[in-house]
Amino acid sequence: MDSAELIERLRREGGFRLLPLLGNTGQVAGVHLTRFLPGGHLDVIQAWDERWAAYARLPDALDAGTPFLGPVGGIARSGAFASVVAPLLPIQSGLIAP
Repeated sequence: MDSAELIERLRREGGFRLLPLLGNTGQVAGVHLTRFLPGGHLDVIQAWDERWAAYARLPDALDAGTPFLGPVGGIARSGAFASVVAPLLPIQSGLIAP
């Protein structure tokens, strides 16, 4: 499964919203996917290409006293796009190369 198909499944089946991820030159450098989950959490995926992506699950809460401090108690991982997003969808076995 290529990254375009995987992004479409994340949008269609996973409920993710898609925005372009801009580089420091203002050109599109990848994708930024987000979804809000019941229970007050936010999932964020940033993917630059098929070899590199980052994922984080964060509490959907803002600490007004420290608005620029990252949230405490989140989950984060990075690596190849397919392996980073595999736990987020019921992906059929055999569709993603190891």
